[in-house]
Amino acid sequence: MIKIGVIKEYKKPFDSRSPITPSQSKKLNDSKDFSVSIQESNIRCFSDEEYLSKDVEVCKNLNHCDVIIGIKEIPTNKLLKNKTYLIFSHTIKKQRHNRILLRKIINKKIKLIDYECLTKNNRRVIAFGKHAGIAGAYNSLMGYGIKNGNFKLKRLNKFHSVKKLYNQNRKLKIREPFKVLLTGTGQVSKGSEELLKSFKIKKISIQDFLKKKFKIPTYTVAGSSNYYEHKNKKEFNRSHFYSNPKDYISTFKKFISETDILINGTYWNSNSPRLFEENQLDKNFKIRVIGDITCDINGSIPCTKFASSIEEPFFDYCLKEKKIKKAFSSEEGITMMSIDNLASELPRDSSEYFGQKLTSEVFPLLLKEDEPVIERATITKDGKLLKRYSYLEDYIN
Repeated sequence: MIKIGVIKEYKKPFDSRSPITPSQSKKLNDSKDFSVSIQESNIRCFSDEEYLSKDVEVCKNLNHCDVIIGIKEIPTNKLLKNKTYLIFSHTIKKQRHNRILLRKIINKKIKLIDYECLTKNNRRVIAFGKHAGIAGAYNSLMGYGIKNGNFKLKRLNKFHSVKKLYNQNRKLKIREPFKVLLTGTGQVSKGSEELLKSFKIKKISIQDFLKKKFKIPTYTVAGSSNYYEHKNKKEFNRSHFYSNPKDYISTFKKFISETDILINGTYWNSNSPRLFEENQLDKNFKIRVIGDITCDINGSIPCTKFASSIEEPFFDYCLKEKKIKKAFSSEEGITMMSIDNLASELPRDSSEYFGQKLTSEVFPLLLKEDEPVIERATITKDGKLLKRYSYLEDYIN
């Protein structure tokens, strides 16, 4: 039997999501392969009482557990030696702020499994992408409504569930003829599209998006082949693009004059071309609101200078001065939304979705030895970086 412990979230601003719900915890306990303990918390979206009502142990510490699971990074002074941790460690891209965390994990001989690295057939097994997409698309529309003054949406914290959110959206009639561009075709984009459909916003083809005008709000979905091309005009190959992004250039310019709201959920790494460059941000740049769900700082969206917050979701990028300014301070500026923990705005629904994937697709793999999915996602073990992550050596030294 594997003893699973759900850690209290410590990172500020506090995250109220949980990797598993009370009902999922009970189901694991009933399986006899796992036992679940929940560390006491007064900020989790499911109360301690909800877990207790399912006969799930709630305790002060998780010293007795074998595998400790959470959402965000864990303070170094809270790490327990020789345990296995499943978290989003935010270390695989050499994020500067987590360098000390990875060092401490190695020093304490912790086996670190990162959710982000759990993959099958080159696709992630588990993520909060769908709910990040829902929240990001909603906030982007809300920002556009504030900017133009033509409609007003409530903050997401006014809704207890996605179901209640969608019930509101179906009753609202947004008639302004704006165009929304969704970039990416993964779970983030699918969540964003689901949100737009709840408002009955019409989906159109990319060709119509670029060529036609409409009297109603519309949207289209663009994949990487629609805004990147090979430098030598070779046929676009998705796998080749991901392996050799330096061989490609951006063709996003054609969307700039036709898009009112850009919702960015595209894959990007530091070797990929940006969608557009900062020198293209001039008076001819027509995009009024950008919801950068991927939130790669100075990444695919060069005006994403920092992550905004749930408390203050928006800021403006001044086209003339190329500077960050207060949100909605100028009609000419681009209003940015770059919250990096969007799924936290829908904590119960996103926890339910994440936990279902975790309990059905990941936990059974923990019972097997040398399971490839787990091995690929294991960053550290026995005080060392595993070979797959040896590129992080210079990061921790």
